Amino acid sequence: MTDKDKEIEALTTLLELINQMEKKVTVIKTTSYDQLEIIKNILSLHCIKGIDLDPTYSKGNFYKSGEIEQPRIKSDLISKFDDVITSDACKLDFIEDSSLNSIMFDPPFVGGHTKQQPTGIIGERFHGFPYIKDLWKWYDLCLIEFHKKLNDKGVLIFKCQDTVSSGKQWFSHIHIINKAESLGFYTKDLFILNAKNRLIGHNHGNQKHARKFHSYFIVFEKLPKGKINKQSSTIGGI
Repeated sequence: MTDKDKEIEALTTLLELINQMEKKVTVIKTTSYDQLEIIKNILSLHCIKGIDLDPTYSKGNFYKSGEIEQPRIKSDLISKFDDVITSDACKLDFIEDSSLNSIMFDPPFVGGHTKQQPTGIIGERFHGFPYIKDLWKWYDLCLIEFHKKLNDKGVLIFKCQDTVSSGKQWFSHIHIINKAESLGFYTKDLFILNAKNRLIGHNHGNQKHARKFHSYFIVFEKLPKGKINKQSSTIGGI
């Protein structure tokens, strides 16, 4: 066997070993088309004990498959089940301060609720706030409340999506990260949920911006009191 043949054989053996190692190691990625995959990955990395509170439980779609364990406490503004507490997510008076290990938060992401009726297909389905700025104010109040209810190193999983309203970009994930870090949260992780399809709104025929085919799961950790957020990712808001 020539030296060249030996080199080829050694390289082939090395590549086979690398392939075997890749098959054995499960790599958690930042992106997926599968929402359940993202949630399970977040739980395995950051919340091995599961979810303590879901204050926007709604119909419990995150947990219907049985792959994600039901949260210990469930609440929503309009409860649809007997075991779901009726409460605004920004007013969790029924929970003691610094008593939660984890919160799953899946709030509305668009505005468009007028005095008469919501505007457009998406507004009708997800309405509740007249304008995005009102939605952001509510996000702020919720973040303040979550910070009070979580214990030190407690985890907040915040699902959100950027949007366009009245021809203007509203980068909600930037606003949320900036506000959370100003309160004493550390932005620990971020996952991107890709979508293959999207609802088409009444005004999407006159397109001025790229259609958003992704949303975010941002993972925050509450820093102990007095600890400086040295790894702050705060960036300019809109």
